[in-house]
Order: sequence, then C-alpha cells, then structure tokens
Amino acid sequence: MKPNSAITIEKEGGTIVLKRFVITVIFAVLLLPALASAGEHQRDTWYIGFGLGLGLDASYEYQGQEITFDDWLSGLDTGPKTAINFKVGKTLNSKNLLGFDITAVGQSGTGYDWAGSYEAQIMIANYFLMWTHFPQEEGLFFRLGGGPSILALEANSYRESYSGYGLLAGVGYAFWMGEAFNLTVNLDHSRQSYSKPDSSQFTILYLGFDWY
Repeated sequence: MKPNSAITIEKEGGTIVLKRFVITVIFAVLLLPALASAGEHQRDTWYIGFGLGLGLDASYEYQGQEITFDDWLSGLDTGPKTAINFKVGKTLNSKNLLGFDITAVGQSGTGYDWAGSYEAQIMIANYFLMWTHFPQEEGLFFRLGGGPSILALEANSYRESYSGYGLLAGVGYAFWMGEAFNLTVNLDHSRQSYSKPDSSQFTILYLGFDWY
C-alpha cells in the first residue's frame, strides 16, 4: 500500500495540470483574435485536424450504479483524464463540414501489490460520423455526430472491452490563424450505450489544431 503523501502529491499534480490547461484556454480566447491574420480566409475542399485536452467528467453505469474513472482507479497513483481528437472530412460548403471523427478520453494509474507495481487504465473512444456547422461561416461552431463506441478497462492481468454506439454534441470557437489554419477551443459531451455495461458518458475540453 502506497503512503498517503504519494496520493496527495499525485492529486495536486492533476490539479496543477488542470489549472495550466485552463490558463492556456483563457489565453487563446483573449489574445488570439488580435494575432489572427487579417488576410482572406478560404476553406479547402477537405479538412483535417487534431486536438488535445482534459476530461472534465467521465464514467460508466453498471447495473444501475455509476462508476467514475476515479472510482475505477481508486487507491492508485493517477494522472489527469486526457482527451484526444482526430478529424478528417469533406467541406460541404462555407458553413458545413462532414467527416470521420475519433474522440477519446482516458486515465491511467499505477498500483502496488505483493508482486510489485502494476498499471491500470480506463478509456472511452468514439469513432463517429461528424457534422460541423458554422452559423456565421467562421468563429462559433457546433458539432453533432454518432457511431460506434468502445469502453476499455485494464488492471494488472484483467483486460476487458465493450462495444456499443453513442452520440456526441459539442460547441466551440475557431480562431483563423492564416488562410486555412484554425486554432479551436472545444467543449464536447458524449453518451454511449452498451448491452453490458449499461452506458457511459464523458465531457471534455480541448484545444484543436485544424486545417479547413
């Protein structure tokens, strides 16, 4: 059993990571419009992008009981919930994009037993068809998508994954940084359904680096 001081240090480390990410987001929102290029903005016929951020909330439900990522990794040295995104697709017109989108949130931890240390992790991943809509052609946008989802759990020698389907709704803001590059701030919420366990859900906040 690890000492309580290690748990405290790890939790404080996660808090520091969260604070730094929030400060970065605020910096982007306040300062990037002034740095954005004043040149003509032009969308390509295709788009591609990726994102990195934090999970604000993540859990799954089993037999009517909600189990958070923190519950699953309870008693372990854990890092922050990490969110990733990858997208590629077709530009339909100046206001609408349609493509393939991978969005995932995961968390890992290190535990200790009589044999030494071991790793544990939990992850929810979506592989969705995603529609993105820009009401004013740039700036504010909304995301809506759905498709297959996976919940994966691992602890020491235990490994299990569950397949299902889910939906995602998101909102964000894109800062033009040139002719095609956009730095985006994204807030997504997603829910998944499985035959076992019952369901899962997550909310993530991340920065996106997109070429439209």
